[in-house]
Amino acid sequence: MTGQGDGQQGEQVHEWGEAVPASSGRPKPGDIITESGLAMTPGPLVGRDVSTPLEEDEPEHTIPPGPLWAMKERRHTQWHLLPAHEQHDRIRECLEADDYTLYCIDDGRHHAMIGRRVGTSPSGCEYTLLGRISRQRYEQLRDEVVMLVNCFDTATELRLCGVAVEEDIRSSNVFDVATYDSVDDVPEDYRPGSPFHHFRQELEITAYE
Repeated sequence: MTGQGDGQQGEQVHEWGEAVPASSGRPKPGDIITESGLAMTPGPLVGRDVSTPLEEDEPEHTIPPGPLWAMKERRHTQWHLLPAHEQHDRIRECLEADDYTLYCIDDGRHHAMIGRRVGTSPSGCEYTLLGRISRQRYEQLRDEVVMLVNCFDTATELRLCGVAVEEDIRSSNVFDVATYDSVDDVPEDYRPGSPFHHFRQELEITAYE
């Protein structure tokens, strides 16, 4: 959509944003970041320098933006959209063991989402391994009945997500990089206990093949 801005006739104003390369600098709200190495076009950055539903109502500040947004985007039940009388107990948990960390959030009354940070790319895209587990399994992990290294053993909907975090406008692009049928299919380097990686290039997207 075009219009006039700052009283200058003929100047284009892209109210809904533009497609811009990641190297162009700070994107504006509504812009879509394009990357030549991506096999798909990510969704738009949303918001007008204000918080989006992916970040709203996070007083705990327990979970970094990358895994938080990925888990909230991929969970089945969005807590903030439920009527007050249907809202369940929220989970915002950071579980630590040795040199790795597991993040947990609620997904309805009977499930939870778990995520671990895998690494970053040169462009700043952050990769998170996600899975969906039962609340009972979450409680076993929280109470150290089950070791964190086994946290993904019973998880379903396993996937590696890429998150292009744009903290200046507090929103992000979230996209699937790879999906897995079981933890056995997850590369060893992405599993709990592996170090945080600084990848030399963007990871290949295979989730849509």
